[in-house]
Amino acid sequence: MNFEIELREDSRTSQHKLTVESRPGGPAGQEMPQYLIDGKAIEADWAEIRPGHYSILIGGQSYEVRVQPAPDSRPGQAEAWVVTLAEYDFHVEVRDPRTRRFAGQALAHDGPLEVLAPMPGKIVRVLVGRGEEVAQDQGLVVIEAMKMQNELRAPRPGRIAELHVKEGVGIEAGAKLLRLE
Repeated sequence: MNFEIELREDSRTSQHKLTVESRPGGPAGQEMPQYLIDGKAIEADWAEIRPGHYSILIGGQSYEVRVQPAPDSRPGQAEAWVVTLAEYDFHVEVRDPRTRRFAGQALAHDGPLEVLAPMPGKIVRVLVGRGEEVAQDQGLVVIEAMKMQNELRAPRPGRIAELHVKEGVGIEAGAKLLRLE
């Protein structure tokens, strides 16, 4: 999964890309998350020590941070947080590129709309049927990727004209899932 992160501290702003991938090597053969920041792998782990307070281990260095919602957060915008490390406050916005992609699809099409897989994975549930009318934000399919289930929602209201997938099938990023009219 990919995320875009904007980090602000005083007047300085930087943009970063965070990628979370799974890799083998966990206990009992489980997969472990691997974090890439701007393409560079980092070793990281974290634990919540009390609500809103976290102990973070990055590259063997331990940090204690406090995380709280940014006071200027608004519904429908990127998730914004204030992360306090020692005496420094960092304003962090986390954007899911899939949200922007779906927003763009919804705005760009009044006619038929192909809903594409935003990530590779496995279809674990199909929540709609061919010919079914759906409302905006109604769940369409559930994709499992990296042991997490992601529900894809309708970018706009419409009718399911074509259904290209079924449960249990593996898919690649960009695969056609369904056509919405």
